[in-house]
Parts: sequence; C-alpha cells; structure tokens
Amino acid sequence: MDDYEAMTEAVKNADVLSMLQDVVAIDAHDEQSQEIKEKIQDILKQYEVMGEEDRTLFVDRLKEALTEKLSMKMQENDFSYWPMFVAVFFVASVIVFFGYKLYKSIKEKEMKKEEKKKQKQSKKKK
Repeated sequence: MDDYEAMTEAVKNADVLSMLQDVVAIDAHDEQSQEIKEKIQDILKQYEVMGEEDRTLFVDRLKEALTEKLSMKMQENDFSYWPMFVAVFFVASVIVFFGYKLYKSIKEKEMKKEEKKKQKQSKKKK
C-alpha cells in the first residue's frame, strides 16, 4: 500500500468532526489562527442545522477534499527534496575530487622524497 492509499484510508476512518471541534477548542493567539477558528465554528454551526442526509454528504465531501489536499501536498514535498539532494551531491563530489587531488599530491611528494633518499644512499655507497 503506497502513501496515498494509506492516507486515504486514514482520512476515511477519521472522525473529522471531532477533529474540527478539537481545533476550535485550542486557544488561538495570533490573528490568522483566530480567523480560522471562527470559520470552523461557523461550519460546525451550519453542520448542526443540516439534515442527516446532508450531514453524511458534507462529511464525505470534506474527507474527499482533505484527501485531495493532502495528496497534493505530499506530491509537492517529494519534489522539494531534489534541489537539496543535488546540492549535497555536488558539494560532496567537489570535496571528494579535491580530497583525491590532495591525497595524490601528498603521495607524489612522499615518492619523490623516497627516491631522493635512495639516490643519496646509493651515492654514499659508491
């Protein structure tokens, strides 16, 4: 089961109305949160006035809308990691490249020192 199906199943089984009531019960400190809280309260008041058939239809549509919005958000998040991944890969590649060059130059210097040392020893023996 992929993420979308799992999310859809979770939303279908969720009690959306109690979630909305919980959101309304939270203390809102900023203006935007207060506006959202008021909108949800208005929706809940309208829900209480609806008939049983309208309530069922409302809840079903609400769940569909939530599933759709969450799905779109999940797809957006999948693509948002790519630029960061590419940047990290690029930086790692640069570090590896220069690290290899540094290692190679150090080894070359060591080899030259060894050769000079051997040449001096061979001259002393003669």
